[in-house]
Amino acid sequence: MTDNQSKAFYDTVFVSDVHLGARCNHTKFLKFLGELKTKKIVFVGDIIDIYCMEKYKTRWVAEDTECVHKIIKHMQNGVEVVYIPGNHEAKIRRYGDFKHKNFKMVDEYIHKTKGKKYICTHGDKYSKFSSGSWKQLIFNKGYEIITPISLWLERIFQFSLVYQLKNTIDGKKFIDQYENDIAQHCIDLGNYDGIICGHIHHANIRRIGSVDYMCCGDFVDSCTALVEKDGYFHHIKY
Repeated sequence: MTDNQSKAFYDTVFVSDVHLGARCNHTKFLKFLGELKTKKIVFVGDIIDIYCMEKYKTRWVAEDTECVHKIIKHMQNGVEVVYIPGNHEAKIRRYGDFKHKNFKMVDEYIHKTKGKKYICTHGDKYSKFSSGSWKQLIFNKGYEIITPISLWLERIFQFSLVYQLKNTIDGKKFIDQYENDIAQHCIDLGNYDGIICGHIHHANIRRIGSVDYMCCGDFVDSCTALVEKDGYFHHIKY
């Protein structure tokens, strides 16, 4: 253990949905990375937005590169980094068994703390809205229409249409359905105390059935991360 690790505020920090190259709030994410003290970082998907860069021609800017430099700096200081690709970086899921020194890329990750075991997954594979169902097809079509409009509004007016829609009654029902679907996947797996995910851009910790459901949030709108110390979890917000 290095001196930096022994002084860490947290044992593990979980971050998802940063969307570098598209919608990232660089100011807050860079502040987060600059202040972060932890032994381990688990990136729970959609850190790099390959999808939007390819489909909507969003640009990788200097601030995106600066974020990557800060992540690498943490690795150089001995922080373990686990990278779980999400659906916006699905093209690199083929490298799900890659490992080099204190960095590894996996499709899913098992986090153990204080005798408990949590499955970490991005979450896009296990909801009725994102697992190959007819609901997914309808949701995807709506997302295809809304995303370019939301990107334009964010760039010109700093207004997120996606965030506003999620706060409608139907949006909240969608979030609740997603959370229950993810929790049910954890229950079906068996032998896990809970599940840690991303994808939905809605930070939350709740008990669903026999498991703990935890979503990291995002660094687009809410700018939150999930942190763990001695087996206790909570969110930090920037």
